[in-house]
Amino acid sequence: MAARQLTLLLLAPLLLWPAFVNGGAFFFPDTSSYIRTIDALAVRVLNRPSDWTSSRTLRVAAPSTRPAPAAATAVTAAGPFQPMGPPVLAGRSPFYGALTYLGVLAGSFWVVIAIQALAAMMVVIGVVRHAVSPARHTAFAAAVAGAVAVTMVTPLPFYAAMLTPDAFAGLAIVAAATLLVGWRRETRIGRIGWMALIAFGALTHSATMLILLAIVTVAALFRLLRHPNVPARAAIAGIVAAALVGLAGEMASSAVVERMTGHPPVRPPFITARLTADGVGTDYLREHCGTERWVLCRFLDRLPSPSDSFLWSPYAWDGVFMTIPASDARALSREQMPFVLAVLRDRPGEVIQSSAAAILEQARQVGLSEFHYTPEEYGGFVERMPPNLAAQLRETGAFRRTIPLGVVVALAWPLLIASIAAFIWAYRQPDLRRHAMLGAWVLFGWAINIAVCGALSTPHDRYNMRVIWMLPLIATVIAAAALARPRRDTTIVALPAGA
Repeated sequence: MAARQLTLLLLAPLLLWPAFVNGGAFFFPDTSSYIRTIDALAVRVLNRPSDWTSSRTLRVAAPSTRPAPAAATAVTAAGPFQPMGPPVLAGRSPFYGALTYLGVLAGSFWVVIAIQALAAMMVVIGVVRHAVSPARHTAFAAAVAGAVAVTMVTPLPFYAAMLTPDAFAGLAIVAAATLLVGWRRETRIGRIGWMALIAFGALTHSATMLILLAIVTVAALFRLLRHPNVPARAAIAGIVAAALVGLAGEMASSAVVERMTGHPPVRPPFITARLTADGVGTDYLREHCGTERWVLCRFLDRLPSPSDSFLWSPYAWDGVFMTIPASDARALSREQMPFVLAVLRDRPGEVIQSSAAAILEQARQVGLSEFHYTPEEYGGFVERMPPNLAAQLRETGAFRRTIPLGVVVALAWPLLIASIAAFIWAYRQPDLRRHAMLGAWVLFGWAINIAVCGALSTPHDRYNMRVIWMLPLIATVIAAAALARPRRDTTIVALPAGA
C-alpha cells in the first residue's frame, strides 16, 4: 500500500504538464461561480470574507452577519468585478465549489489541481491493477508506465489542470465501468474508493448523474436478460447509491440557496435555447404566440439567437436569459419542459431531426479552445475575479495563447478509432473478454455523454474532450493485459528413439 501511495505522489505531477506550461491552473468562465458559492457560505456562517467577496455576497449573507469587516469593504470598494445579478443559477455545484475554495484558503489553486491529478492517477493505476497484478512488479510497472504515457497525450491532463468539474465526469464513468466488470475481484477498500469517486462525480454535475443512471439501467437489463457478462447485483446497487448521492446533494444545496435568498436556484433553460437556436422552437413561437402565453413570446424579436448568446449574453440585442428580470428568468426556467413538450407534439419530426443533428455534431467536435483565453473571456475574468488574480492571468500561456494543443487534438479521433478496434479484438479473445467488457462500458458511457450533452444542451468540444480520454486508457490496459498473458509453451519435446 505504501508503495502504491508513493507511486501516486510521484506520477500525479505528470498529469499536470499543461499547468506547468501554463504557469498555473486554467480558469473557465464558470470557475468564479463555483468559488463564490462557498465564499457566500463562509460569509454567512463564519462572517469570513475573502478577496472573492462581492457586494452581492454581502447582501445575500446579511441576515447572519455583523457589519462587514474592513477586508470585505475594501474588496467591495475596489471591486471592478461584480457577479451576475439574481437569480442564483442551479448547476454550479457547491461540492465542487468546496474543492475550488481550498485554493482560496491555501492562497494557491495549485492545491486544487494537485488533488484532481491525484484522483486521475488513482483511476489510471486502479484500472491497470485490474489487468496486471501488482505482484508481478515488472509487468505492473511497465503497464502503469504505458498507461500514463498514453494518458499524457489525451485531454485528461488539461481537464485535471482546469478549475471545472469536467475531469470528474470521465473519472466517474471509468469507476462505474470498473465496478461493473471487476466487483468480485475488487477489495473492500477498493470498492469504497471507486464508489466515493462516483458519488463525488455525481455531486459535481447533474449531467454526470444522468450518465451514471443510464449506465446502471443497461446493467440492470443485462441481469434481467441473463447476459453472459452480467454485472454483480451489488455493483449495480453500489453505483445507484453513489449516483443518488448526487441527487440528494443537489436537493440539499437547493434548499440552502432558497433559505439564504428566498428563492430556489434557477436552472438555465438549455433545451429551450437549443430548440430556438435550431429554428424549430422559434417557428413554433411565431405560429402560436398569438394564442398561447409563453414568457418567450415577449422576447420573440430576439429569436433565433445562438444558444450561448440566448443563455449568457448580457446584451438585449442577442441575449435573453441573463438580460430579463429575475422573475421572468424563473418563469422561463419553469416553462422549459412544458415548452419542449409542446414543440415536440406540434413538430415531432423536426425536434427529432434537430436533436439527432445536435448529437452528431457533439460527437464530431474535438478541440481544446477553452485553454486559449479569448479577449472576451479575459474581460469576463477581470469583471468576476479579484484584480490581483486577473493581473496574474496575463502572465499565463493561456492568455498568450501559447499552450501546445495541436498534437492532443489531432490524436483524439485516431486514438478513439484505434481504441474501439482494440475492444473488438479483445472481445474475440476469451481470456481478454473481461477487459473488452470494461471497454464496452466505457464506450457506452462516452456515447451517453455525447447524447446527453448534445440533445439537452448545445454541442461544445469540451463536452466530448472531457471524456474521450477514457477510451485510449482502457485500450492501453487491454494491451497490457494481452502482453502480460502467460506465454504458450511451444517447445518441441523430442521423443525417445523407437517410441
